[in-house]
Amino acid sequence: MKKFLIFITLLFFLTPTIILPQINVDSLKEIYNNSISSDEKLALALKITSKLLENNNTEALYYLTEAEKLLQSFPDSLKLGSTKYYFGKYYLGTSDYEKAARYFMETLDIAEKCHNDSMKEKTLNTLAVLHMQTSNFAKGIEIFEELLKMAKEENNPEDINIYSLNLAIAYGSMNEFEKAKELLLEIYNSENGDNYFRTVAANGLSYIYNIAEDFQNALKYAKEADKLFKEPGTLNLKIEILTNYSNALKGLGKTGKAQKIILEIIELAKENKAITEMNNAIGNLATNYAKTGDFENAYRCYKDFAERRDSLLNESTTETINELQIKYETEKKDREIERNNIILKEKNTALFYSISGALFFIAVSIIIFILYFKKNAAYKEIVRKNLEIIQKEECTTIAANDPKEKEEKSKYQTSSLSEEKKKTLRKKLLSLTNEEKIYLQLDLTLQKLANLLETNSKYLSQVIHEFYGMSFSDFINRLRVFEAARLLSNPSYKHITMEGISELVGFNTKSSFNIYFKKFMGVTPSFFSKTSLEINNENIS
Repeated sequence: MKKFLIFITLLFFLTPTIILPQINVDSLKEIYNNSISSDEKLALALKITSKLLENNNTEALYYLTEAEKLLQSFPDSLKLGSTKYYFGKYYLGTSDYEKAARYFMETLDIAEKCHNDSMKEKTLNTLAVLHMQTSNFAKGIEIFEELLKMAKEENNPEDINIYSLNLAIAYGSMNEFEKAKELLLEIYNSENGDNYFRTVAANGLSYIYNIAEDFQNALKYAKEADKLFKEPGTLNLKIEILTNYSNALKGLGKTGKAQKIILEIIELAKENKAITEMNNAIGNLATNYAKTGDFENAYRCYKDFAERRDSLLNESTTETINELQIKYETEKKDREIERNNIILKEKNTALFYSISGALFFIAVSIIIFILYFKKNAAYKEIVRKNLEIIQKEECTTIAANDPKEKEEKSKYQTSSLSEEKKKTLRKKLLSLTNEEKIYLQLDLTLQKLANLLETNSKYLSQVIHEFYGMSFSDFINRLRVFEAARLLSNPSYKHITMEGISELVGFNTKSSFNIYFKKFMGVTPSFFSKTSLEINNENIS
């Protein structure tokens, strides 16, 4: 997953003014005020700060100051680094660039001493943003190049390619297309290059050319990326390639071919149960219909697109739907005027068809209602079973697997980790997850967890794979999801927003929370919350 997210990650850092979803921090403040433990208050102060800083809220300064005081009685190097980092972000938001830079440099110093590469890279990225905001573009690029240099010093070919691609997208975002293309072409033209990175580079070139509105070259490299693609398990990359492909065709006015590819994306996403990708493709299909003047189908697709987003429409989507509906209804009225004389002559026939249509609509509505009722009942049963698991506390600890699978063991045949050390490491891991609930930390990474367990990330990853049969990300997020399920099924927490719940259990974004919750619980968080409370009330009565 790390490979595919490189473009999105960099674009986030280069657009610091992006409007993020509003998070109600009142619930966090209430918990903070009622907390007794210094450690807990410190963690909550940093969580509240991170949310307040999203809107450059000066109230964040109060909680930063509180965190600074708490650190005097409960010293923690990593939390000190986080505090200084947030101070830097606060002053960056107030345009006090000198203070911001000073705090970022202090954060880098702590990251170096703690050997925390994640904090170091995050701070370097934010420093690059600072220089971009002060029009010091050369320095911003210099920092991105430093990240690339770090990867080269570690002699990690994968990271080298990743940061080269990041730097290329940075150039592209500043409309320096030639520099961006040069980096991408270097990877793409590499004779001994990894096929995956050549594919990503070709896809990146298609993306750059689409931005530059050079749709002919965008189409060329989209075709090359599609030709190079040989990793069927990398669904997101395949969909991204096809999306650039369709955008290039759409830019060239070949809306018919673009539509075929978009439909292919929808089928591919549906087959692999990639809900988000399928919804995005439906939205893309709507814009394609709109470009051809087919406002009826455009309206239909946009409506479907909006409904699939669980009724959470944003302003741009709402405006698009309204605009298309007006155009569609206008064209419909024009057609009705043209057919008016014919309709008058065939009034009885029209009446017949109207009655038939009404009956058909009623029949279809009844069928839809029955299907909806059955589907709702099935989902309710899923919630009921999950509640039984939660009440038995079977989700506190993920059941360990017997590591017998040959394919799984073959990954670690060369590992020097003994069976005794595996068991010891697993026991310590269970202590952190069950007793300390380490997974609730927002900034938890594989490396940070390995540091806390006094081991390395490779050994920790091996233990998680062999005992639990899953990746680090799934392991942590599964625990977070079940913690969220406990809160959502508890009436005492019904006043806390869904965003607040996702933050409490350690998710950085609501979208990630929704994806993992649906993956492990089988239903959306909102459906689970509503249905679990209904089930609890039924049991009481």
